[in-house]
Amino acid sequence: MDEMATVSTGRGRRPGRRLSPFMLIRLLGIGLFIFILTTVDLGELWKNIRQVKVDYFLYAMAFQLLLLLAKALRWHLMNNGSRSKEQVVRSFGEFLESYAVGVITPGRLGELMKAGHATGKKKVLETGFRILIERGLDIGFFVIIAGAAFMFAYTGMITDAAGTIILVSGGLIFLLSMVLMKSKSALRRTQKALNSIPDLKLEMELSFLHISNLTYVSVILLSVISNFSAFISCYMLALGLDFELSFLFISGGIAIAGLLNMLPVTVMGLGTREGTFLLLFKPMAEPLIIAFSGLVFLVAQLGGGLMALLLGQLFLYNSRRAKRGNS
Repeated sequence: MDEMATVSTGRGRRPGRRLSPFMLIRLLGIGLFIFILTTVDLGELWKNIRQVKVDYFLYAMAFQLLLLLAKALRWHLMNNGSRSKEQVVRSFGEFLESYAVGVITPGRLGELMKAGHATGKKKVLETGFRILIERGLDIGFFVIIAGAAFMFAYTGMITDAAGTIILVSGGLIFLLSMVLMKSKSALRRTQKALNSIPDLKLEMELSFLHISNLTYVSVILLSVISNFSAFISCYMLALGLDFELSFLFISGGIAIAGLLNMLPVTVMGLGTREGTFLLLFKPMAEPLIIAFSGLVFLVAQLGGGLMALLLGQLFLYNSRRAKRGNS
């Protein structure tokens, strides 16, 4: 009987929840962030944050807004480019909602929500392919800036050959995304390869085959505008703290930290961003560097995410209201 009770008790036990390896990896960034804070004079840090010039802070927020609108318009053009007000509003709402979720998820995985708005397996897969090209345009641009910074700003940190490889790699990523978005032969090969995967029966028909030259050029231009807006926004914060560093010097740090933030090793760049800036911005005092990192977090992560969330819900609400009005 005792044995039965033991068995019964064993069955009733719930195994304790264990942290997955992926969660532990994500927590590493937060741990690094806490460690860095323990090595910094927090009083001096807060003093530096309070001394940021208000006008430069507002400029930074304005460029974040420009970034969001440019990326939302790019996403709309990459999908159907319809001039219908209802379609534009819906596209903007779907993009901005996913952007807001992407800000707070490791590796910006939340941006895959865009595919969730598509209906049917075929449309979801096609939207996922668009997301891949969209991310390629952004990642390629960031890698280009990182490579240029290593070659012309962080001289001596790595070899010229390594800097050249990084720069060329970024250009190739950007170019590949451009080719996949427009080249009929490249798209047909990609489409054929995806559709030939055994058992999946994708039957994809990539609509980029029909993208116009004007839309194509507009998407590339909006990619440049939106990404430059990110770097200009952060440079405004640096100027607001009286950083005596060049635009490329600051942008290189932002690009490298942004690329690290895409890896599932941190949440919202905590820890990896501070570590990157401390390594690269050595001419500046540590409390000032951490103050800059805090402002980047406040404006680019929290501020950008909050603006995207509010604007996204506003656009989606107007889209639903317009749809009810037409029904």
